Amino acid sequence: MGKIKLSSLFSSSSNNVASTAEGEAKDIKKSNRRSFSALSASLLGSKDAETNGTSAATSSKSATPSVAPEPASTSEMIILAQKITRETEKLEAYMKEHNLPMPSFDVDCPAEFPKLPDEIAQSRKTIISATKELGLLAHGPRESVRWGIWEFLDTLALAAINHYGIAKLVPLDAPISLADLQAKTPLDPINLARLIRLAITNKIFCEPTPGFIAHTAASKTLAQDDDLQAWVGFNGEDILPASAHVLQALQTHPEATSLTRTGFQFAFNTVDKEPMFVTFGKDPNRAKRMGKAMVSLTGGEGYEPSYFLDVKKGGYDFSDVDREGGTLVDVGGSHGFMCVALADKYKNMKFVVQDLQKTVDSAPKPISPDPQVAGRITLLAHDFFTEQVTRGADVYFFRWIMHNYSTPYAVQILRNLIPALKPGARIVINDHCLFEGSGLEEDPWDEKVMRRMDVVMLSLLNAQERTESEFRELFAQAGEGQVGGEFVFKGVTRPEGCRMSIIEAVWQLKGQQPQATTVVEVKEDETAADAVAPPADEIKAE
Repeated sequence: MGKIKLSSLFSSSSNNVASTAEGEAKDIKKSNRRSFSALSASLLGSKDAETNGTSAATSSKSATPSVAPEPASTSEMIILAQKITRETEKLEAYMKEHNLPMPSFDVDCPAEFPKLPDEIAQSRKTIISATKELGLLAHGPRESVRWGIWEFLDTLALAAINHYGIAKLVPLDAPISLADLQAKTPLDPINLARLIRLAITNKIFCEPTPGFIAHTAASKTLAQDDDLQAWVGFNGEDILPASAHVLQALQTHPEATSLTRTGFQFAFNTVDKEPMFVTFGKDPNRAKRMGKAMVSLTGGEGYEPSYFLDVKKGGYDFSDVDREGGTLVDVGGSHGFMCVALADKYKNMKFVVQDLQKTVDSAPKPISPDPQVAGRITLLAHDFFTEQVTRGADVYFFRWIMHNYSTPYAVQILRNLIPALKPGARIVINDHCLFEGSGLEEDPWDEKVMRRMDVVMLSLLNAQERTESEFRELFAQAGEGQVGGEFVFKGVTRPEGCRMSIIEAVWQLKGQQPQATTVVEVKEDETAADAVAPPADEIKAE
């Protein structure tokens, strides 16, 4: 997948998306499927165990000259335990050296780790993954499956706690009795206690004395972080019900390409009526929660825009476009936060941020406090399921757009660019890119996050995260049958430490070398500005 060389999940979408690609679904759907240093002693018991997996007594016996026993093979559990200890000691040593607070469940512990150098960050990832593996081995296959499937109940408890704002009702500096806490909520004493005590098993709250609840670092963070509250609410009250209905959706519509036949529609009784985006558009509070949830996500580890900008660590280099004063179009770019970051780095480039009229109208004004930055960014109402209106740009950029759509829709988005493309125009996608296999090259923790995201997309939108070959196929299908030109797939790279990849293709005239020009024509799109939900009969899939 090139090098690893590891706004928003629900970025811009028109209310009429469901009618644009359903007719292609039958033809295309087949291609769409494809704790720290003390741990050493507790886990290993002795220095001998750390080095060879045997006890001190065994080591002593093996020193007898007349006896030369066969060395015992080291178990997988001991290997993992040694790895955990080794990497934990590295992490702890770094934090002590830099006078950083140690991780703890204590209420005063920082909400997240500080920025770590690459080697130490990798140690931390190794600890997370190896600890999970060791736990699975210690449980055994049957127990792992039996109790692993109950993780959704942890989500249920956390979602209920978040829904009732319980974290904000617990004092930050002292315990509160369950009776006093219950008086602040509409919950009865039994259900309040059972939900909190399940959350406590995940170190969310604690019960220092029976019947009294106090904060841990996790529950305090939940109480104070509005975006995290939105993230928990969106997952617990929208994604959880949708995921519970995915089997029903797959059994009823196994092709799984329609935006109106997902687990979400089965959960909320909107099958064949409207996509999720339209449902949220009718409920301002729900839409606001989703938006804040995406802010929480994009600010999390592995998703910060800085990864895309850092050329030294594998980010995208726009130096040549900047020298020519070229133009980048951020398609579905929300309020233009990526363009603001790019314009701050590249002083000559111009930017067009396209999204639906409603989103454009709600963007900050000015888009940046820096006049030199704001002066080079244009906000433009446009629906990417209609023909591209900004012609002759150097780059058409999609961040977290393609994974919102199944193949028929994604192909249509790319085809709508073609009338606007000049020879040599680049299409740059900033999205997840999965490895072809599982567990072969990806960091295990990052892979779990990305695989879960893939199933989230199935649950909400019948969409998907893609592999490099699937991105290549998207461009091939989009360019198929085009007379004048073709998409030339350039490959995939990923900035160091990032979960999002950079996927690139170039529009090229067939049989000709790319020609350079920087003439850009920008048109207002009145149709997109007034987009409305399509009639139900236009939405129905094949």
